[in-house]
Amino acid sequence: MRLFVPALSLALLSAAGGLAPAQAQAVATCTNFRETMLREIFELKPEFIRPLVVSRTEGSIATDTFDLVTGQRIDGVLKCAGEKFVSFEAKIALPADARLLGLFEKVQQSVLVAALRWTPSHALNKVRALSTEASENLRGSEERGDVAISGRVEEHAGNGTDLGVMWTRTDHSFVIITGQ
Repeated sequence: MRLFVPALSLALLSAAGGLAPAQAQAVATCTNFRETMLREIFELKPEFIRPLVVSRTEGSIATDTFDLVTGQRIDGVLKCAGEKFVSFEAKIALPADARLLGLFEKVQQSVLVAALRWTPSHALNKVRALSTEASENLRGSEERGDVAISGRVEEHAGNGTDLGVMWTRTDHSFVIITGQ
């Protein structure tokens, strides 16, 4: 017996998230990532600058590092191997008011849009889900009386890419790392 799935059913299943998500797309190049981030979070007056890096490491893969500096208390570090995107970490110091936390959410959303070419709505949903889980994990860590109180979440986003969120009492961090 053969089962036929009409094209409309297949389209509805795909739209509902039942098939491969847009996450399987290739990761952006470093230049594309920087340009998209500058465009997406223009209200923060962002700049990517090259910091002075002193290292004695020999034989490792050379990476270019760019610091993201904004007009707010939100900063980031971008690492690239040539034009290959390697990682990006955004961080905000606490305490922060609701407006600043909203701007940090926008930065996280923009990272997913820039790096993984996700739609803004898909990226925002992912950021909010990860933040909710990190918040719950932080609360659990505090209730248990852990030595290192934090809320951590890690997720594989497909295509060799991992996402990480870490919340402590003093800061929130958002990290994306690729296997490239």
